[in-house]
Amino acid sequence: MRSLIGIAIVLALLGTIPSLSQSRRALICVEEVSVGLSPAETPAVPKPEPLAPRTFSLILNRDMLNLIFAGRTEFFECQEVYYRGEGRRRTNTIKCQNATNFFTLDLVRLKFAKSQLNPEDQTEIKFSYGSCKPL
Repeated sequence: MRSLIGIAIVLALLGTIPSLSQSRRALICVEEVSVGLSPAETPAVPKPEPLAPRTFSLILNRDMLNLIFAGRTEFFECQEVYYRGEGRRRTNTIKCQNATNFFTLDLVRLKFAKSQLNPEDQTEIKFSYGSCKPL
């Protein structure tokens, strides 16, 4: 019985080690796809417009994410993502947000999705996703 409890504790700790070790480092990220909305001829129907992919740096901590692009830093507050069922099991994904930007990062595959939504202007929407590499 003690050995089963010991094995369960070791397996639980091993499940969290990849996310802990990968979450305290700097990453360089490249957008693979970036799309925004542009005003169309009819104001009710904006059309999607591809944007130029960008490269930016991330400095990641468990609670904060700093996105550095073109000499400008954006700060995001982060939290871990949990599965809804199965006893709220943790994933290796974090979700971050600031006033109008949302950022989701998979800490194992190092894939991200970023969106910008402006509640004051419904046509100012941008979405991008891509991958990151450790520095």
